[in-house]
Amino acid sequence: MSVETDRLISFFILWGTPAVFSIIEYFKPSKTEKKEAIRDLISLKSIVTTGFILIGGVIASLGRLLSLLPLHVIGNFILVIGGVLGAIEAWEIERKRSIVILF
Repeated sequence: MSVETDRLISFFILWGTPAVFSIIEYFKPSKTEKKEAIRDLISLKSIVTTGFILIGGVIASLGRLLSLLPLHVIGNFILVIGGVLGAIEAWEIERKRSIVILF
């Protein structure tokens, strides 16, 4: 298990930049808007779609960073599940416009 510098830098750029901007944006709104945002993020629909995509991406990136093939495969599997569930959810909301996602 070796960590290459270029993989480490790309990992921090890929996941660190959005994390920092998300934290900065979290502190800007009022308390009621923060509570509403947290309620939306912990909803089952959000966890199943966006959560799986993010968790799968992070796990796959960590597997790639640490050169662990099983971790990379598990992360990609979770990422695919999140993508399929996201496409199904988009299809349920607007069938005509989301048909492009399925093809």
